[in-house]
Amino acid sequence: MARIIGVANQKGGVGKTTTVANVGGALAETGERVLLIDLDPRGDLSSYFGVDASEAEATVYEGIFGEEPGLGDVVVQVGESGLRVAPADMDLAGAALLLGEMEFAQRQGVVRGAIAEVAEDYDFVLIDLAPGLELLSVAGLGAADEVIVPQQCSFLALHGLRQVEASITRLQEANPRLKVCGILLTMQDRRTVHHREVIAMVREGFGELVFKTVIPQTIRVQDAAIAHQPITEYDPRSEVAELYRAVVREVLERG
Repeated sequence: MARIIGVANQKGGVGKTTTVANVGGALAETGERVLLIDLDPRGDLSSYFGVDASEAEATVYEGIFGEEPGLGDVVVQVGESGLRVAPADMDLAGAALLLGEMEFAQRQGVVRGAIAEVAEDYDFVLIDLAPGLELLSVAGLGAADEVIVPQQCSFLALHGLRQVEASITRLQEANPRLKVCGILLTMQDRRTVHHREVIAMVREGFGELVFKTVIPQTIRVQDAAIAHQPITEYDPRSEVAELYRAVVREVLERG
């Protein structure tokens, strides 16, 4: 049965989609069977891998909220490592209206039920959640066993980290399985004292929840996204590729 991991933060622009794509790529490189689910109406994860969801016969919206096809039927393979992506487009914005009409228990179960139908086919399912914790993201976390919280190395981004912690604590009442896999510090500029101070503050405040690995700010990650590849495929010998492999080792250890 797959480990189901949501990737979430209250704030946008902290590296959620990049984390899903590159942790997923590094996992697939080791031979793990990996499904990435785009649960953000903006479809950033789909775009990362060059999947035009608007041209697909069906997307995550139909796979989760429609009677048919099932989630497994909308999955497409990307890259050389066997990664699979369930793509999304703006149709997914309509999911919030559907979720709002459901009772709480049904709302919590709808995404979980769809993923459960395909979970045995994978070792890992990573869910790219929209910024904030609106109904769709909460439903996504209701399906997850774990959550990774990407955290930009910036004082301005720190405020949202406590909000995420409080939100996860509340969600655990409805989903007792949910735990924090780890906080991943991202976009570090190693030249600045500011970023080193933020890292120290996060480690002091959250202790062992923080991954040892820190992802630096580098143009190579942006180049990989333009090429529609995880960095482990685009530039496998680069430092940042090795760092994402290190993140995966930590994820496996925390399993």
